[in-house]
Order: sequence, then C-alpha cells, then structure tokens
Amino acid sequence: MRKIGSRYSKKVGLPPGDLVYTGEMELKETKIIFISYNADNFLKKQVKSLDEIIIDDSCVNWIIFSGIPTAEEMRLIGERYELHKLTLEDILNTSQRTKFEVYEKYKYLVTRIIHQKVDTVHLESEQLSIILKNNVLITFFEHDITILESLINRISNKSGSIREKKLDYLFYAVLDSIIDHYFAIISPIEDEIEKYDSKLFSDIENEEIIHVKQIRQILVALRKNIGPFKEIFHKFSRDEYEFIEKSNLIYIHDLYDHTVHLIETIDVLKDNTSNIAEIHLSVMSNNMNEIMKVLTIISTIFIPLSFVAGLYGMNFENMPELKWSFGYFYVLIVMGFVLTSMVMFFRRKRWI
Repeated sequence: MRKIGSRYSKKVGLPPGDLVYTGEMELKETKIIFISYNADNFLKKQVKSLDEIIIDDSCVNWIIFSGIPTAEEMRLIGERYELHKLTLEDILNTSQRTKFEVYEKYKYLVTRIIHQKVDTVHLESEQLSIILKNNVLITFFEHDITILESLINRISNKSGSIREKKLDYLFYAVLDSIIDHYFAIISPIEDEIEKYDSKLFSDIENEEIIHVKQIRQILVALRKNIGPFKEIFHKFSRDEYEFIEKSNLIYIHDLYDHTVHLIETIDVLKDNTSNIAEIHLSVMSNNMNEIMKVLTIISTIFIPLSFVAGLYGMNFENMPELKWSFGYFYVLIVMGFVLTSMVMFFRRKRWI
C-alpha cells in the first residue's frame, strides 16, 4: 500500500479547496465515457470533452472518467456541474477514506478500490469518487474502469431490470459491483488460510508464515476500506437521505447484509491469520524445548560418567585402583550402572 504521508505533503501550506493531485501515478490523458439509457434506448460513446455530452432528462445519464482529470479540467467540471471546491479537492486528493456527503445540489461518495496483483500478495489501490446530481451519475476512477465493465455490459445487453430503473438503482449497482469485487478478493484468501491452517502442525515453513502475515496486511486494508460502508448502507436502508426510491430499499438492505457478512468474514480471517502465526510460534517453541530437554538429559547423564573418567585420568602414582587387574572393567561396570540408574530415574519421572 502507498504511504499517505508523502501524498499529504504535496498539500502542505495550501489553502482548503486548492486543487492539487496527490496521487503517485503520473497523470495521463483522461478518457471520458458517456452512457445514457432508459427502457427502450441505450447510448454509449467516448467523448473528448464535456461539450459533446447532451443530458437527456428522459434517461439515466452516466459520465465515467477513467483517469483523474488535471486541476484545470477539474475546475471546469466543477463549474459545469456546480460542484463544491472541497469536493473537487477530495477527488484530486486520492488518499480519502470511504465517506458519503450530502451537499445542497448533489451527493458525493468516495472510496478506495483495492486490487491484488496476480500470484502475489502485493496490493494496488485506486480512488473512486461518485457524484449524484439529479439524473446524472458521475464517477471518477483514478486508473481504469475494469471493475464496472460487467455492469456496463448488463446495461448494454438489457440484462435484468436495470434499464427500467432510475439513477438511484444505478448508484446501487455500482456499489454492489464494489462489494462483489471485494468478495472476489476474499475467496482465494480464504482458501489460502485454510491451506495453511491444515498444515499448521506438520510441515509449514517460515516463508509461509511470512506469507500469512502479508495476507493479514491485505485483510487490514480491506477492513479499513469496507468498514465505513456498513454505516453508510445502514443509513441508506433507513432512507435517511431520501433519494432512494422505496421500491429499491430492499436492494440496499441486501447490500447492507452483504457488507456485514463481508466484514465478519474479514474479521474471522484476520483472527485466523493471527492464530496461525501464534500457534506456529508456539509449536516452534515447544520443538525447541524438546530439543533442549534431550540435550540437557544427555548432558546430565554424562556428568557423572565424565567425573569417573576424569578421576581415573589424573595419573597419580598412588592410585591403588590403577594396579587392579580388572580395574578397567570395574569402572565400566560402575559407569554402566550409573547410566542405567539415571535412565530409569528419568523414565520414572516421565522426562524421557
């Protein structure tokens, strides 16, 4: 994940509402896609400027920005759609937490979309800003719109009832795509954690424990981004903002339930990753203790044997045992007796 402090440093000393892009990726040419539809008609086209967009009041109108516009372009967008300068600032300041704000003439939602790189545990994220104004939905993607391609295809193919619905349903459909995207990320993570959990007491490697810790970092990032949705959707479902049609509240309730389920799943997986790491450390500690116990027992057994061997290795002339014909064998017998006695004692104590 990118560091937030370095992005905020670009705005140090600037007044509120000053338009500065704080993202780390180089700004490229912004693609603008305009979609307009109703039950009978569908229009999708890529335009070069907002002047080419004609809003049809009889249709649901969706303006998609793929790539963040420049500060000057954002200023023109703000003038055209009467957006507050703080909203424009939030769109360019791509380190926002998930939030929903109501202004006099429009509503604004911002969140981050997290992507996991293929076959890695590294994360990429981009900011998504959504404006609801009358019968126009405006979305600003920091990078690309891959996450919404299936939704656009549904609208184009007249799949389901979305073409018969109004703007609030499109807003719901966008949010539903985001939650579905997070479920798609969680599913393989869940499988990985189950795999590590099943081999916890067998042959799990230290590198795999490091991987588990990296998975936990992913879960923490997901939880941070998804958490605020719970309260937002709860307020939507209670119709606190009064812009969602009564007939569509059931979909918002469903979205709220999915979000709660997603958050609970993430919390459980986070706990599992912590447990795996802790149990692994405990198993390693127990194994080390067993090794130390064996070494200690071996050392303890050889202490009296070393004493006897050392005693008769001093080579004093007046040591009568040195003159015995069978002295060597007597010493071996004594040492064998000591060894046997100590082993039996350790077994009786269940130390071995």
